[in-house]
Amino acid sequence: MASGLQLESDFKVCNVCQYPGTFENALEVENIPSNIRKFKEQKFTVWRCSFCNSLHSKELVDLNHYYKNYIAGKPNLNYFLRCAYYNRLELLRKYGFKKNHKLLDFGCNQGLFLSFLNQLGYENVFGYDPYVPKYSDQKFLSKKYDFITAYDVIEHVDEPSELLTQFASFLKKGGLLILGTPNADEIKLSDLETPELHQPYHRHILSEKALRNLAFSKGLKVIGFYKRWYLDTLYPMVNARFALTYVRKSGNVLDVLVEMPRWKILLISPLLIFYGFTGYFFRWPGNMTVVFRC
Repeated sequence: MASGLQLESDFKVCNVCQYPGTFENALEVENIPSNIRKFKEQKFTVWRCSFCNSLHSKELVDLNHYYKNYIAGKPNLNYFLRCAYYNRLELLRKYGFKKNHKLLDFGCNQGLFLSFLNQLGYENVFGYDPYVPKYSDQKFLSKKYDFITAYDVIEHVDEPSELLTQFASFLKKGGLLILGTPNADEIKLSDLETPELHQPYHRHILSEKALRNLAFSKGLKVIGFYKRWYLDTLYPMVNARFALTYVRKSGNVLDVLVEMPRWKILLISPLLIFYGFTGYFFRWPGNMTVVFRC
């Protein structure tokens, strides 16, 4: 259990399905250790809804405290990010993204995806992130957009339904939302080291059913569904199987993804080298990217 930072009440009723399951009739319950180095000794209760299969973090915690110590590498467009962002851009282009379109990257962190797009001549792109002062100006939430991207965002908020309502209100008629998030259907709660559980940051991990139904209730229609993370590419060393196997072999803390590579671990692991070049073809389960039309 979280020590000293638990708030007055716990989260015991599913808030992402129509006939909510409760903690008392959960399909599964496990105590999950944090996979951030500073909080690795802390554990958090995660339970699975008996109706929609979504996962919920039971303890209500002071997230501002945890985000003060969140993993953050140097803000630069390195090889790995460029490859991942090309992957994002190709998906956008597949659904008609042009340089004249207006895009909001919600949960943009340090704005590196925006910088990447700017370098390629996309100038009508904007970012919002409440935890990054440079991008916390809410004036960008009063505009309408042709495209919204929201990767690794919805699972971090206390009320996913409210966030989807916001997204629908930000889109122009016919606009597209591209949302990437963990997929509860493919996560084994019994595997305590599953990276996608990511406690206490991932408050609610939705199942495909829950996400589709919630989005439909907001007037968002699914037009594309992919069981891939945006970091899952064909570029060497940039795929989920390689990256998350490397995390497990490095003490199961996500911090290693933004630190200097641990070459010794790479050199003594033929499996990691193999996955570095072929991992895309050994899909890592537990993520989904969904394209919605307003």
